[in-house]
Amino acid sequence: MQILFKFKLFIIAISLLISGHAPWGQHEVYRQMHMLLMCSKNDNGAFEFTKNIANIFDIYLPEAKAKVARARDGERLANLLITNQIPLAIVSNYFLVNLQKADLSTYKKLLKTSNTIYTFKKMSLISNNDFPDEHVTHIAEALSKASQDNYGIAKFIKKEKLTINYNQIVFKIFKL
Repeated sequence: MQILFKFKLFIIAISLLISGHAPWGQHEVYRQMHMLLMCSKNDNGAFEFTKNIANIFDIYLPEAKAKVARARDGERLANLLITNQIPLAIVSNYFLVNLQKADLSTYKKLLKTSNTIYTFKKMSLISNNDFPDEHVTHIAEALSKASQDNYGIAKFIKKEKLTINYNQIVFKIFKL
């Protein structure tokens, strides 16, 4: 009788722990409710720039509820994009050069699994290949509108020697 009671108590305790407080579900909900713009902590200038772009999205694409997130380093940022854990990132022109020097295999995977949505003077907005074309269109159009409304930071700068190729939607929007 005593063993049966202890067993039942053990089962109840285990079930409470299993069904208890796991953060993963809420993390997914947060990602679905907000457009996360990832940058790297050690990408010089990217954090401030990303915050400014998030503010522009708050004006021109408010339904996206843009938020800034930072990865600890470039390799982690690339891995998050490659594995589709984060769909968007803003990186400096020097980011990819430094990533290529640091880890060639991660760099090659990033080239295969991502594309460029928008290029700024010193930064680029990139996404993984699974990012929906409809979202790419909304983002590019919002940034283009902001640029027309004299938000100089949002000016589209076509880059000839682009490391990560433009998304095909971008060619249609900007007639490249």
